[in-house]
Amino acid sequence: MSETQPSEIILVFASNTRILLAEELLEEGDLPYELIPVPKEVNPNCGLALSFSESDEGLIMPALHHADLWPEQAYLRKGEQFSELSLERPKG
Repeated sequence: MSETQPSEIILVFASNTRILLAEELLEEGDLPYELIPVPKEVNPNCGLALSFSESDEGLIMPALHHADLWPEQAYLRKGEQFSELSLERPKG
């Protein structure tokens, strides 16, 4: 019997400063996330990214938008497969 791997969203920010601010915001809000190295499959440069379950997108993305910490890139990872997401920043 094979188990389905959960999907996760990976967010890449324009700078380490912005990702650390986003991490602080998510910590303060007790929101579920992990700080991970940017996967080489999406960006060969060194750096950090935020990772969280796809099911938590509705909690995390509004918090980042409200704090003006919108990511530069977003990816959906299912197992070893990555697909780029086009995230439209909400108005207002």
